This record gives sequence, structure tokens and C-alpha cells, in this order.
Amino acid sequence: MATLENPFEKVRPKMVAARLELISHLAKFKHDELTISPTQGEWSALEIAHHTYIADGLALDQLQQVQSEDNPLIVLLEEEAPRMTRASEPPVSLEAVLSGMAARREELFEYLSTLAPEAWERPLRHPTWGELKFYQLVNVLPQHDQIHARQLADLKTAITQAPS
Repeated sequence: MATLENPFEKVRPKMVAARLELISHLAKFKHDELTISPTQGEWSALEIAHHTYIADGLALDQLQQVQSEDNPLIVLLEEEAPRMTRASEPPVSLEAVLSGMAARREELFEYLSTLAPEAWERPLRHPTWGELKFYQLVNVLPQHDQIHARQLADLKTAITQAPS
């Protein structure tokens, strides 16, 4: 009898590596650079970190919805997470955001680790991407961190090169 591979153990290293990449880019900012936004409407490093915290919470809600409903239509994550970020209270400090990010990611890991391999095949509907499986939605999480790690790198370059 073939043993099913544990999908959580497959995605967890990707999620950890992407989050470490994000945090390593965040660590390159000096304290006084964390709230700098080079252009109007662009997020600061602190706001980007806060956004990843909010996005993880929204993702957890959506993942739980997929497991509790049959083929649900999930929210448009790429619009809803930024909207929720803009509507939320600004973060108090980097330490508070990092603490929240760690706690939220731990919640995600605890939830995902409890799911049976067949639960990762549950279907869902995305407003833009169409029919997906649960595991495909989970794999968006490391990609999201990587996008914002690159955004942080670009932001740091823009801040460093800006005239004083």
C-alpha cells in the first residue's frame, strides 16, 4: 500500500524560506527608514510587514472556509488583503508587527499540520483564477512573501539612493 506524501511537510520549508527572505530584507532597514515611503501611495517597509501579517490572517480564514464548505468561492485575495491593510490601524512598531507575523504564521502551521493529505485536494473557486485545489491556494503564501521581499529590496534601494 502506497503512503500518501504529507503535503504540509512539502510546503512548510517553502513557507519558512520565503518568510526568512522577507524578514532578512526587513532587517536591512534602519529604524528611521522603516516608515519612509519614497512616493505617495507606496507602502513603507513597516506597512509591507504589517500587510503580510494581515494577509496571513485572511489566508487562514480562506483556507478554513475551503475545508468547511463545498467548493467555495473565496474572496479576491489580491484585492482584499491590501484593502484590509489600508483600513487597519497603522502598526505601533516593527517589534509588534514581527511578533504578530510570527504568531499568525504559527497559527497557519498548526492548522495546516492537522489536515489529512486528502484535505489538500479540496476544490475552491477563485474569482480570477477559476477552479483551484486547496494545495494551490496554500502555495500562494510563499509566493506572496517573495513578492514583498523583492518589494522591500526595491524600497531599500530607492531610500538609499534618494537625495538627503
